[in-house]
Amino acid sequence: MNDRELGCAGGQFMDRGRMNQNGVVQHIEYLKQTLPEGIEHEFFEYLGNLTARDVTLYAIDEGTVAFPRVPIIKIEGPLIIVQLLETTLLTLVNYASLMATNAARYRMVAGKHVKLLEFGLRRAQGPDGGLSASKYSYTGGFDGTSNVLAGKLFNIPVKGTHAHAYITSFSSIGELKTRLIKHKQTGILEDLLEHAVRHRALLSHLLDVSTEESSEGELAAMVSYAIAFPDGFMALVDTYDVKSRETEQANTEPKLINDIKSENSPPKPKTSPSTNGHQNGQAAGHVNGHKTNGHQNGVAQNNGSRSPKDTDIQDTKIPSTTTTKTTATATGTLKTTTVSNGTAYLPKYVEKSFRSGLLNFSAVALALNDLGYHALGIRIDSGDLAYLSCLARETFEKVAERFKVPWFNKLTIVASNDINEDTILSLNEQGHKIDCFGIGTHLVTCQRQPALGCVYKLVEINGQPRIKLSQDVEKVTMPGNKNAYRLYSADGHALIDLLQKVSEPPPAVGQKVLCRHPFQESKRAYVIPSHVESLYKVYWKSGKICQQLPTLEQVREKVQISLKTLRNDHKRTLNPTPYKVAVSDNLYNFIHDLWLQNAPIGELS
Repeated sequence: MNDRELGCAGGQFMDRGRMNQNGVVQHIEYLKQTLPEGIEHEFFEYLGNLTARDVTLYAIDEGTVAFPRVPIIKIEGPLIIVQLLETTLLTLVNYASLMATNAARYRMVAGKHVKLLEFGLRRAQGPDGGLSASKYSYTGGFDGTSNVLAGKLFNIPVKGTHAHAYITSFSSIGELKTRLIKHKQTGILEDLLEHAVRHRALLSHLLDVSTEESSEGELAAMVSYAIAFPDGFMALVDTYDVKSRETEQANTEPKLINDIKSENSPPKPKTSPSTNGHQNGQAAGHVNGHKTNGHQNGVAQNNGSRSPKDTDIQDTKIPSTTTTKTTATATGTLKTTTVSNGTAYLPKYVEKSFRSGLLNFSAVALALNDLGYHALGIRIDSGDLAYLSCLARETFEKVAERFKVPWFNKLTIVASNDINEDTILSLNEQGHKIDCFGIGTHLVTCQRQPALGCVYKLVEINGQPRIKLSQDVEKVTMPGNKNAYRLYSADGHALIDLLQKVSEPPPAVGQKVLCRHPFQESKRAYVIPSHVESLYKVYWKSGKICQQLPTLEQVREKVQISLKTLRNDHKRTLNPTPYKVAVSDNLYNFIHDLWLQNAPIGELS
């Protein structure tokens, strides 16, 4: 590597040609050129000697659930230094907290038994944003990332599959560069394609899919990938819409929508008369909720748009044993399908094309099994994810029984395709068989709430309290140096967060304490805590770190422990119970006295 190439340390890129230069000096030279003339030379000398030795930083432990009005960080020190730290601290806290919160919400709706993978690098805000998204989604509860650099820097498990382009890059088995692979136990080279073709013929009868309906290019791509990753064979199975007799027959239907590629004027889907009260368009509207780490805990409106690839192609006849149901597709929009005994059904051409991918995958997986390897599973990236996952699981069960390979029952089914929280909730209702979700765009861009509104406010200077007043009560700051405590009920759940002046004694276990709403006089209650947790620790003082900094794994574990202390009604997606943040009686009176002192007195004439 030459001295002009880019290196990476701690996730930050730097020019190796400048690593030995003093960045502070460069910065000061830039300020001399930028600031107005006449500024004293002593000011620049002062900047050159600045340190954070006189700064003391208090913070809530990383990974702890935090609520609005409870400061995440407290800073004490010379005014000029703590003001210079404002932008740095906010940019470090805002996106990290937002990402961890977003990831934790996905973990809650998916449940603890479903794997979650972060697939968002190509949608992230540049490479640095992508690294942060990978790191903090893992912190929030995700199980892995497709970002290899994040895996290297932060020791996050790297997971992923091949792209559709890998499948489409093959058109025939003649394009295979090699067909040979060593048997895992014997080391003898064997022809994997030969094994796969033999199994495909047997599977064709079992799965009722003709080998003529499957793509040779798809089979060749899967064989090639399996040879490269025999112990990590995870294949996409929905690349091709293979033509079949049912498809050709459907093309003659007068109501068929011929062009499904038009982005400007997507066709309107047909619906059944019975749609459980929903029309084509938006789902239930936005609901109010409380905030966790400043993140709105509610359900966003569906945008009413409909991806062309999710458009119903033809009407499906509904037997007397079926009913219609309106469900969310992978894009979060509504779609009417038919259901029978809780399982959705699609037009036969979709089933055939998907089962073509299943046929080729199963053939290659059985071929690997012949040579001592076990495939991992499949990824579905389009279509009705609930139905297709059920169909895939049913197929694996048939194969396991017919070929006496019990592990086939446990193959992993991964689903992707613009998945959001509402999609997962809908899939849960439909009884999906998905083991893992790959989530990208909605996770890393935090589309439900794209920014976290943490602010940095002066509350005391030279021992004198400061308050910011506003007609918007939400923007009124709580003045003075404060401590924060979390009070727990007898069942171990967090009951309320209490802010007090630092001069007040902390609340005691078993002792009654008056907790007041900071701005509504009538809202108050006595609380007798069974456990009291002091939220702030000193992390930096006298130029030194004062706490042993946790590893990423420890922070990740802390997130789940902290979430478990909240009642389920605080965490639910719809109509959550707002978590209470209160102030002591002493602090309440202090705030309102200062408010009256600083509020201007009007004059009537």
